[in-house]
Amino acid sequence: MADLLIVGAGTIGIAAAQAALEDRVVLGVSGVVDPDPDARARGAAALETSGYASTLEVPLAREGDRALLVFSSLVEDVAPEILRLTSAGYHVVSTCEELAWPPRHIWEALHTSARSTRRVIIMTGANPGFVMDRLALLTAAASRRLKSVTVRRRVDSATRRDTFLPKTGHGLDRAAFDAAVGAGTVGHRGIMASARLLAHTLGWPTNDVAQAIEPLLGDDGLATGFHQTVLLRADRRTIDMELTIGWELQGAGDTIIVEGEPPILLEIPGGYLGDQGAIAQILSALRRCAELEPSFYRPTDLPLRFG
Repeated sequence: MADLLIVGAGTIGIAAAQAALEDRVVLGVSGVVDPDPDARARGAAALETSGYASTLEVPLAREGDRALLVFSSLVEDVAPEILRLTSAGYHVVSTCEELAWPPRHIWEALHTSARSTRRVIIMTGANPGFVMDRLALLTAAASRRLKSVTVRRRVDSATRRDTFLPKTGHGLDRAAFDAAVGAGTVGHRGIMASARLLAHTLGWPTNDVAQAIEPLLGDDGLATGFHQTVLLRADRRTIDMELTIGWELQGAGDTIIVEGEPPILLEIPGGYLGDQGAIAQILSALRRCAELEPSFYRPTDLPLRFG
């Protein structure tokens, strides 16, 4: 059984490491990497392991060792770390949302690195990683003559971790909200990736896609969250993604609607819980590192496996 290296000493990374130990997915935690000395110290103490300021400091992997990257949504930040870790002998699992549909040159670099080092790289998570792409694909694949796939996700941000709230624009006025959207600090980076990934796996064109985001405003005029949409058109067929995240949002849940033969309506009352779901997906990906052929796997690239 292999060890696990954590890159990013945030809530999800630490919780995922603890769950991996509890479920015996890994034997131990070989270290925690974080440039913030306080976060690094807390993570190392919680997991009773060593702390490192950079992946440049970590030891070479033993055969089968895994690394979990949970520190950024930006593919430009994550890709160099993945390349460094695979070169050091690690299989890599990451929750970086943009990794679900990276630029072509990054996809090629990761794919080449995985093949040349004989390592597995997996992007996973609750979303992207499951609800809006992998589960949607499984549902759509159960129908024929598809006309449209609609995925609606409503999330109560009050049920999520504290570090999640700033990403929703909570407490911002309209001007500050729009500025944060423009800067990329508010909104979900993975929703367009999920739409393109779903279309690509269905064999549909992926270029005609539009995105919009609007704040949910409270009585005081301040944002309580956002409503984000993506519409992908593919030769008279459509993929319609809607993500609404708000503080104490009513009617939380996930819905997948497939217009085809037969039509399908799939609902998850209350929704697939993001933090718990992300940890479950991470553990599944960590397990699969030992059984997949060396390659870079996006969520819909992963073959289904039961039992």
